[in-house]
Amino acid sequence: MVEEQNVRRKENIGTGLIVVATAVSAAAVLAFQALGSRTLGAEAFAPIAVLWTLMFLIYTVLQLPAEQHLTRALAVTQEFDRIAQIRRDMLMAFSGAIVVGAGFVVVTLDRFFGGDARYILVTAAIMVTRSIMALGRGTVAGHRRFGAYGGSIALEAAALLVGGVACTLSDAPAIAFAAVLAIAPLASLLVNPFANIVGPDTGPAIDVQKGSFLVWLIIATGASQMIIAAGPIAVSFVGGSAAAVSIFFTSFALLRGPVTSAYNLVARVLPDFTSLAEGDDPARLWAWAPRLTVGGVCLAILGAIGSGLFLQPIVSAVYGPTFAPPDLAAALGGAGVGLGLGALFATQIYSASAKGSWLAGGWLVALVASVLVLLFSRFAPIDRVSLAFVVGEATGLLMLGVVLPFRVRRSDHRIQKMRT
Repeated sequence: MVEEQNVRRKENIGTGLIVVATAVSAAAVLAFQALGSRTLGAEAFAPIAVLWTLMFLIYTVLQLPAEQHLTRALAVTQEFDRIAQIRRDMLMAFSGAIVVGAGFVVVTLDRFFGGDARYILVTAAIMVTRSIMALGRGTVAGHRRFGAYGGSIALEAAALLVGGVACTLSDAPAIAFAAVLAIAPLASLLVNPFANIVGPDTGPAIDVQKGSFLVWLIIATGASQMIIAAGPIAVSFVGGSAAAVSIFFTSFALLRGPVTSAYNLVARVLPDFTSLAEGDDPARLWAWAPRLTVGGVCLAILGAIGSGLFLQPIVSAVYGPTFAPPDLAAALGGAGVGLGLGALFATQIYSASAKGSWLAGGWLVALVASVLVLLFSRFAPIDRVSLAFVVGEATGLLMLGVVLPFRVRRSDHRIQKMRT
């Protein structure tokens, strides 16, 4: 009993460290982007805005799902050496990240990066180092080393900030700021994330992934991240200027701060949700769906009001007056972030229960709704993309928090009835 209390106390301390480190990381990211935008200006900062968007998209679509896949597997088995198939799946996801990231830059080199081929190599390096970071974080979260997870977040943030300051003091070009994005993730290795991995395989591989779960998870996160993170690129493709791309990026970088920070807290929630899903009473897990839906709606209302009132002056103070967003985009962005937070934690219900196809279906419906708004609305580019973001997040929360849980309960009821 005493040992169990000590373990719980250690985990609670680790959770606190994750929260503190997440706040530090958010501040460091904000400072890095502010340094870059003020040093380079709106036009010259555009390649960094696009590269950051690409980095965020690929991490959340390919690398973070692989991290969560590993976390879930280790929460079930705790033995890294016995999940060979999951390690192979992760390698495929990480390889895909490198190919997609570098490939995007090759295709859009003249459009977004001024024809500078160095961005291809830097982007490939970013994908490699962030894959290493994802592997380490998935390992420590699965082993419930939450303090180490928090340390990993803080160390990466510190490296990012130091690099940004160095680039600003030396009046470095945009490519130097991009190089910092490739170097900073390596600082996360200082927590020794692989300390629990020793010795050869101890037994046969075991099935903890439930079929093609990672594939469905990647599809789901791909759809959800296209809604929340592809905005700067979408602004360009619906007719926005390079300055509009930078304005949207800086404004929504601030707005996405709570969602980006919440990705770190997912590492703490997912192991416990997995325990509920694998336990005797999975209904306790699904009881969270309506609560998260109500919470997301409440946050959306507060977000719309707060962002509508304060986003413009905050963006002007941090990045400069030329980066201030339109009024409508500010309010819509705040609402979308609130809905996105609810949807993010609702997503973990499906990850924990390995219902990947249900999760992918919900987010694909949301993506379709978002794209339809993007195609057929007639607002200015920044407002248009902001509206598509809100509609997508609202649809995603509705699907994951209301529609699909109802169908899951009906499906489980039919299965139980057939068995009896």
